[in-house]
Amino acid sequence: MKSAKRSPGAILKSLRRNQRKHETMLGRVEKAAARLDRRRIKLHALEARIADLERRMADPHRNGNSPSRGGVLEPARLIFNPTSGTGNEDNAARLSTIVQSLRAHGIDAQIALKTSGKATRALAREAVRSGHPLVVVAAGDGTIEEVASELVGSTTTLGIVPIGTNNNLARSLGVPLDIDDACALIAMGTTRHIDAGRVVSSEHLDVEYFLEGAGVGLSAIAALAGQALEKRRWRLMPRAFRRFFEAAPGTIRVEMDGTAIEASSHIVTVSNAPLMGNNLLIAPDAKMDDGWLDVAIYDGMGNASLIRHFMSAAGGKSDELKTYRARHVRITSQEPVPANSDKDAAGQQRVVEIEIVPRALSVIVGNGIGLSLPMESAPRAVNTVAELASHTKGSAEAAIAGPVEPGL
Repeated sequence: MKSAKRSPGAILKSLRRNQRKHETMLGRVEKAAARLDRRRIKLHALEARIADLERRMADPHRNGNSPSRGGVLEPARLIFNPTSGTGNEDNAARLSTIVQSLRAHGIDAQIALKTSGKATRALAREAVRSGHPLVVVAAGDGTIEEVASELVGSTTTLGIVPIGTNNNLARSLGVPLDIDDACALIAMGTTRHIDAGRVVSSEHLDVEYFLEGAGVGLSAIAALAGQALEKRRWRLMPRAFRRFFEAAPGTIRVEMDGTAIEASSHIVTVSNAPLMGNNLLIAPDAKMDDGWLDVAIYDGMGNASLIRHFMSAAGGKSDELKTYRARHVRITSQEPVPANSDKDAAGQQRVVEIEIVPRALSVIVGNGIGLSLPMESAPRAVNTVAELASHTKGSAEAAIAGPVEPGL
């Protein structure tokens, strides 16, 4: 109303003043972008040099031609989960391979075995208290997430040797699935500071960190089904899928940085990483180092639409589902809905608050699709959308399409 009383001359003068400010600000942004590009090029060149030097150091040891690396080995805590994978592995041989490969790449691993989630968290806390600069986790996503939650905010760096079933984190971060290549990447020491999500519910005072994603409604039921598939807990499958397809959409209010949306939905996913569940590309554009959460609200989507969407996501395609980016998300439902953080079900809740913790964790990374600044000279990893789509299509069809065929 105040601006409507101003004269045309005053409005024109204000317009010109703001245009000049815009021009000045644009110039500063362009200069900063140019400096960032130059530094990015220098960073990639330096990392390429590091990769080359590491390969030259490791090759003689891998071939058995040299007994030592000058007597200098970097100590690291190695947390190994003997239950990771399909269950058909020889764990003694697998652990020996990991230890020998780390040693060939200049890392002296102090071994600790996972016996429980509680024990794993305690091992990680002790590593931080002891000042360990590096904790290597040879396991699947669940164990990696348990360790990572205890490293948040510390100076301890996380290294990953992926030996799990889904390996979503390794794929998102560009960590090779081959053990020796993963150990070579750890020896390069090319770190990034990645974000972590944090979940706080109104019913529970516990704070839960996550690296992949969180959500409410069907995402929690899908997480239960995915966990049953991964751990081969077949008795849980009928209950998980029955709940999945019997759930009726309700009214959910989603507040994102102060902007509120009401939707008829029984699923909301809040992603920190592009992959979730059984290698599904839930949030193809999500980056783990950008300080944002990617939020998807499946408004008005029935079972058939949800299946088509997830099958499209499994194929690395977008079906134009509207997504949002936010730093803080508050989800409120009329009736209690099941919530989850990564693969862990959090029970029925009416209010769930989720926020991003920027630069929460130092991790050794490769050339991953979940990074704004990937490490381009890393050892080869399965990380492109096409490769992921090829790898995940079968698991997506089995986990989503199979059980619902009679009901469509």
